[in-house]
Amino acid sequence: MSTFLKGIAYQPFPSPYNPTHANDTCIFFGSDIAYDPIAPLWDNKPYVSTTGSSCTNPRDDLTTIKNMGCNLVRLYDWEPRNKHLRFLDRCVELGIKVLIPISNYFLSYGFGQRSDHIPNLIKSFSNAESSDYHAAIAGIIFGNEVDLPGNNAPLQNCIDFTKDWVNIENSQFSGYSMPILGHPLSFAAGPSTLPCWQFWDSFLPELDNVQIRNLPARLFLAPQPYNDGDYLYVNCRSGKGYIDLTWDKYKKPILIPEMGYGRDKPNYQSVIKSQFEGGIQYAKRNPEKLLGECYFQFADKVWMEGTSEGSFGVFSHSTNIRCTVTYGNGDFTHKDSGNCDGNTLQVDELTQNPACNILTSAYSTA
Repeated sequence: MSTFLKGIAYQPFPSPYNPTHANDTCIFFGSDIAYDPIAPLWDNKPYVSTTGSSCTNPRDDLTTIKNMGCNLVRLYDWEPRNKHLRFLDRCVELGIKVLIPISNYFLSYGFGQRSDHIPNLIKSFSNAESSDYHAAIAGIIFGNEVDLPGNNAPLQNCIDFTKDWVNIENSQFSGYSMPILGHPLSFAAGPSTLPCWQFWDSFLPELDNVQIRNLPARLFLAPQPYNDGDYLYVNCRSGKGYIDLTWDKYKKPILIPEMGYGRDKPNYQSVIKSQFEGGIQYAKRNPEKLLGECYFQFADKVWMEGTSEGSFGVFSHSTNIRCTVTYGNGDFTHKDSGNCDGNTLQVDELTQNPACNILTSAYSTA
């Protein structure tokens, strides 16, 4: 991949979103930020629901992301029954690529139905002609922090799902292109290894022996560090940074799907600067080793306000509401949560945090 990927993680749901009860609603079902009814957050065009309710001044997050210098958006959840072409087409218009997600659900509770889920996911990742992956897609990521026990995505599930993915590509979608594939990991260290190494030591040998659809060459490593630039690029141990040590061990390119530092830390601005300016300079010297990096994240987690985890956004939510859309059953392609009449989305204004300028400045140098 010749262009360095300057990304941002995107999950800016407004209140009252909360992942613990998102599936009790239609609008937040599946925590899918990129489907049509959520367009008032990220599109530049007015949105009108089937009830006649409208948002004439959408927030247009994707243009904001483009103006920050980003050329990549990392997503977390994706419901394949939803319509996503509006989001993907808008990304193409702006020159933004997408790290398209396979939700943790498919690697855990939905794992047993993967022979059905995988074709449906591939179709939902496709262009309007259903003849190839959509042009917006830079790569596919399987789950998020799949190494953490609480995510119910065992190592063997990740191995088997990935093998089945390329087998189904080969048998049902043989004319499709072959985007890169990664499995985002937490930055937890094993008892005697550097972060993520314990997972990769077991995971990679199982997939490097699979020659279907060029799988070994498509794999990238996806660690999610929160360490400073010195640790990552200069001196983690033995006078080498973590990225160099990891490349030396596995010879796989690295794309960081999540990296940043919370505003609750007194030195957070200097850490962010070292992470992203350091990464860009490192990639200029070593383009084959570091493909890109994504800031965590575009907006604070509204459901975790007042916590460290909720303070990573380059923007924060406010109580000012741009518009409110009221939906009806006709706005949704499935109604797992029951009657959708009266579901609403309040599009809130965002306020900028200092991390925005730091990230924009760093990306302007790439």
